[in-house]
Amino acid sequence: MPAKVSPYLLLCLTNLFWSLNFIIGKLLSGVIPTSTLSFLRWLPPFIFFLLLYRRDLLEHRDFFKKHLLLILALGTTGYSLNSICVYEAVRFTTTINTSFINAFNPVLIAIAGLIMYRYPITRRQGLGFLLSLIGVLFIIFKGELSRILDLQVNIGDLFMVGSITLWAIHTIVYKNRAAQLPGKAIFPLMMLAGLIVTFPMALAECLAGNWAWTSQVQARHLLGILALNIFPSVLAYMFWNQALTSIPANQVAIFQYLIPVYTTLISVTFLGEHLRAFHLVGGGLIFLGVLLVTNNSSVLQKLIRRIA
Repeated sequence: MPAKVSPYLLLCLTNLFWSLNFIIGKLLSGVIPTSTLSFLRWLPPFIFFLLLYRRDLLEHRDFFKKHLLLILALGTTGYSLNSICVYEAVRFTTTINTSFINAFNPVLIAIAGLIMYRYPITRRQGLGFLLSLIGVLFIIFKGELSRILDLQVNIGDLFMVGSITLWAIHTIVYKNRAAQLPGKAIFPLMMLAGLIVTFPMALAECLAGNWAWTSQVQARHLLGILALNIFPSVLAYMFWNQALTSIPANQVAIFQYLIPVYTTLISVTFLGEHLRAFHLVGGGLIFLGVLLVTNNSSVLQKLIRRIA
């Protein structure tokens, strides 16, 4: 990739591509079963990165043989179950909801770090977690107290919470073992591990439905799968890592706030969704909490060096 390309442009494009995962997932999940969709999303990128990093993979093959369980855990949490949860989420809730809940991710990563590896959290960060959690609950319950009291929850919102929880675990485990992992070669192997976990679930879906979904697939659905392969899976990864070579990681974090902005604009324009007051209130609390948790946080600067 040419070095003259602005890293800030790359970050804007990266977060646009990640927002497309929600949009395209919404359009495809009504036709293609969710595990199958996740499998189809990651298979071509795996082949691409396998070919791209084949020398690195051969060089470190003995290392990978000794750490199969670690790779399987990273692939399961980062490239299988969390992806399936996203596509389940958009089946039942709006893409706007999923993108705002996704913004809670940096806070959840900090909490996962505390629970799993005792990474310290300051009082300010604790306040940030509380504010962001209130914001997430405000969105999940649509700002209505009666829904909270009656526990009226959209299952799609819960799937999205599950997705970012899995991603937080993946990120923390990866960060804790990153010094031992041989750079770029780990990514196609994590994708492969995710595909191995996803395949039996995808096959079970197809067999249970007698492969009925295949008769509903049209050219636009194939284009949607191709778009998932290219934009949020390949280009976003490459742009993200290119940008990280040029600017500090703490600046990169700010650009992730663009995801709900992009998603909202696209969803309102093309999917007929509506931005509600509870999105603005809940989103404001989430972003304020994230700022409190991540501002000047050395933990975030280490954790942020991951792909979505």
